[in-house]
Amino acid sequence: MADSKESGKLNRRALLLGAAFLAGGAGALMQVLREPAEGEGAKADALTSDQFALLEQIADIIIPDTDTPGALAAGVPAVVRDMLNEWASDQTRREFTALLTDIDKRAWQKHGAGFLALSSEDRLALMKAIDEELITAVDMNYRRMKFLVLVGYYHSEVGATVELRYELVPGAWRPCLPLSEVGRASAT
Repeated sequence: MADSKESGKLNRRALLLGAAFLAGGAGALMQVLREPAEGEGAKADALTSDQFALLEQIADIIIPDTDTPGALAAGVPAVVRDMLNEWASDQTRREFTALLTDIDKRAWQKHGAGFLALSSEDRLALMKAIDEELITAVDMNYRRMKFLVLVGYYHSEVGATVELRYELVPGAWRPCLPLSEVGRASAT
């Protein structure tokens, strides 16, 4: 009879085993709920492979490799793609892809070839012309694209520690310093 009373009691091992089982089961359930099956409302990529390649080249023009790594080394195009996939509204995605299509269309009109087929000099010249036109015209889609590239870069490890100077705890407040003394801007 003593054995039947003991088997009905909850001991520490059984409690921990049950808690681990519940936590694992809840985690697995949440994973299933987060990832819809293919064809059942799964979100498609915001960018096609050609649009992603175009974004890579544009990001490389906006922040090229110099004495510090550029946007490609920092993984900026993937960050922008992920932001479009996970964060952006459908309208923002359409506007972003329309901008990429417009840039490629301008390359065809001016050079008779797509943007990716152009030489690096022609790409740079075309982007300078587009930049002057769309910044002057206050094109918010173009500004958003440049903003996402800059934010992606300066929030990356490369941008925050190599391009900018990272100081966990900045020194004393000195309101006016010659740039030659500081060297470069601070990330924090």
